[in-house]
Amino acid sequence: MTVFRVPPPRPDLATVARIPGEQGSGSIELGDSTNLWGPCPAAVDAIRGMTGDVSRYPTRYGSDLKKVLAVYHGVSPDEVVTGCGSDDVIRSAMGAFAAWGNRMTWMDPTFVMTPVFARLLGLDARPVQFTSGFAIDAAALLATDAAVTYLCSPNNPTGTAAAPDAIASVIDAARGLVLLDEAYADYTDGTWANRAPRHGRLLVTRTFSKSFGLAGLRVGYGIGHADVVAAIEKVRGPFTLNALAERAACAAIIDGVPWMRARAAEAVANRERLVVELSALGAPPVPSAANFVLVPVPDARAVAAVALRHGLLVRTFTALPVVGEAVRTSVGPWPVMERVIAAFREALS
Repeated sequence: MTVFRVPPPRPDLATVARIPGEQGSGSIELGDSTNLWGPCPAAVDAIRGMTGDVSRYPTRYGSDLKKVLAVYHGVSPDEVVTGCGSDDVIRSAMGAFAAWGNRMTWMDPTFVMTPVFARLLGLDARPVQFTSGFAIDAAALLATDAAVTYLCSPNNPTGTAAAPDAIASVIDAARGLVLLDEAYADYTDGTWANRAPRHGRLLVTRTFSKSFGLAGLRVGYGIGHADVVAAIEKVRGPFTLNALAERAACAAIIDGVPWMRARAAEAVANRERLVVELSALGAPPVPSAANFVLVPVPDARAVAAVALRHGLLVRTFTALPVVGEAVRTSVGPWPVMERVIAAFREALS
């Protein structure tokens, strides 16, 4: 009898943690910072009845979406790269501009996949800790002399927005590529997207998962100089953006922006109300410019357990740099936020 053995994986994978699976079902998901008002209606309408088109491959590099996004941001289509979520674009950009053993730096804590991608790509990780006020330490980032510098503003998981002058100083002086993740930019003022092509070393990434409510379709993109985009697309490869997702994203930009902006404005208003209520309970959140708040608490798991009894799934952090124990919750319609407040009131009492 032949015995088949599984070949051993790369030895360094032993140090890479698998991202946890589903948290559960039957509850309102508040841990993913997605749009709690649901998907953009224009996007949903666009993909109804499209099943007959899925027997063919999609456009190789998302050319239809690139054209629509170019108009939206005031850039050229060859300055736009699309992908299966913005993390696909981020990982491809890291692979295009950092060779094995090159340095990569970011402000810590940040998007959970950033250190994972760095490790999988064999990069020399040089994270820099936020100040106590969650400001970017531009000097420390630049001192790493990294091939890739990752910034996230508003930052995930803190929700804090970086000072524009700090971002500018990094862009102006960085040796390698600067990746600016703007996944939550629709919830705050200002974007570098339309300026990115003028800065040869800057790539701004965006996603349809948050403000447009299309997380399940996995659509992301980046904007940068045409030469930067061309290099990323070599690593990205063809067909990573499926046809349904491209059709939906095009419709979201063409017909759904007013809907998106109205929902984003409501999220911001409810966020400020939620901050007041949680602060009154003795649990002031970290200042947020996103569609979520991060709340430092004495026991994150205990708060999450109470939230689950209220039918809410929140994200817990037990040893977050600068913060420590904390719970992150998305912001959505006010009736849902009232349940969040009730859960915190019970947990903190």
